[in-house]
Amino acid sequence: MRLEVKLAPRSSARISTQGASKAYRGPASSQKAIFEVGAGARLEYLPHHLIPFAGSSHSQSTVFRLHGDATMLAWEAFSAGRVARGERFAFDSLRSRTRVLRDGRSEAADGFDLSGGDEHFGGYSYLGSAFAVTRAAPSLAGELQELLQVSLERYPQTLAAASAPGESLCVIRVLSRTAEGLYSSLSQTLNCFRRVPSAA
Repeated sequence: MRLEVKLAPRSSARISTQGASKAYRGPASSQKAIFEVGAGARLEYLPHHLIPFAGSSHSQSTVFRLHGDATMLAWEAFSAGRVARGERFAFDSLRSRTRVLRDGRSEAADGFDLSGGDEHFGGYSYLGSAFAVTRAAPSLAGELQELLQVSLERYPQTLAAASAPGESLCVIRVLSRTAEGLYSSLSQTLNCFRRVPSAA
């Protein structure tokens, strides 16, 4: 599957999915998504998590190209498999790559290559990552990081942390034993993002 989205300057969009995506056993599947976010535009990309079925091979690549003072919150999430059926890491392979660029310069690059059979999440069942890109102004990403760090500590059976590696970038990582904990953390990330001036 290939997805291309272009936001005109000063526009805004919230894009989600109807439910969890599923990677089935059989031929390898792939997804490539490219987002162009015009100057002054704001994107919220909030898909549900991916469930890799036993025997599946899946890869996905997501690229965000922001221009000027565009802002964005985007997340991705994965389960360890069909956990309720005892299929923890029973897939053949799972690969993900995410890149965030502003005016052609790299803001973030993230990804993993997982093979089936091993325990990759330290006993947790869900992994989530979020990327919040604010306007390039001193302290805004740090303000968001501090707000998130306090907010994310409240959820049981969930391990979450936020960092601000740049003045316009905040990165959030979540490990949770339950889907409820995962989405509570991601929803709180969205709430905090909307509270900082850079997301207005």
